[in-house]
Amino acid sequence: MNVPAGIALQLSATFFFAVMSALARVLADEVPSGQIVFFRSAFGLLPLLVWLLWTRRLARALATRQPFGHMMRGLIGVGSMWLSFAALAFIPLAEAIAFTYTTPLVVVILAAILLGERVPAFRWGVLGIGFSGIVLMLWPSFSHASLGSGEGPLTGAILALAGAVGAGFALTQVRQLTRSETAESIVFYFSIVSSCVGLATLPLGWVMPDARTVAILIGLGVSGGVAQICMTLATRYAPASIVAPLNYATLLWATLFGVALLGEWPSGLVVLGAAVVVGAGLALIWRERRSGRGA
Repeated sequence: MNVPAGIALQLSATFFFAVMSALARVLADEVPSGQIVFFRSAFGLLPLLVWLLWTRRLARALATRQPFGHMMRGLIGVGSMWLSFAALAFIPLAEAIAFTYTTPLVVVILAAILLGERVPAFRWGVLGIGFSGIVLMLWPSFSHASLGSGEGPLTGAILALAGAVGAGFALTQVRQLTRSETAESIVFYFSIVSSCVGLATLPLGWVMPDARTVAILIGLGVSGGVAQICMTLATRYAPASIVAPLNYATLLWATLFGVALLGEWPSGLVVLGAAVVVGAGLALIWRERRSGRGA
């Protein structure tokens, strides 16, 4: 174990994920979401393949006992990715990132329903608090719509929340895959499936990108791939209970990029709601860490 290295890798992962989202936000009004999904997945494969070849783990990535499981995880995951990218056309970057923090709360509920896991009373209490934060984040979007200032923010909020729920389903599928599959194969086959799905949207009307747009599309794909590698390595160098809370640093990076590059400031209520959701997520992590020690 090398905890400092694990922390550095996880923070690097949050940085590159924020870069990916910021670049997607720049193109959200110009490029269809399906086209963004393709470039994110296809060019995300490049650093992944380099890493797998460098570490001689390509065979581990190719080996699988659950091809259908990878297909299901890929389809659910790419749907979540598409919704998240689509949301960026309607709401600020930091707000879109904030909605992704509802995913751990969704996973707890899905684990109880789909995997039959027992949910203690403490978790239900934390979930209640977390969902109150979601209401706070949604409130400005409903207010904008009711005041007649357009349904764009509400549409974006709904898309982002739906993407977070979809990510919850994808992570639940991942938990099933980890029983027989390696982390390398899960990441590799997801990239393959999502690339194919993204490419299938070509007949729906892609745009002919100029040099600037191509560079941004490739940049967001490579950034996403590097982020996945950093996140995978982080859990090898440090316990998940240490690196998991650092995921929330993505919101700090996203806020910085949103303000510096796009002039976007998140709504006060969204920030407050995000803080409540983050607090609920940290409480879940803390409780799981204590439970793990007890076991």
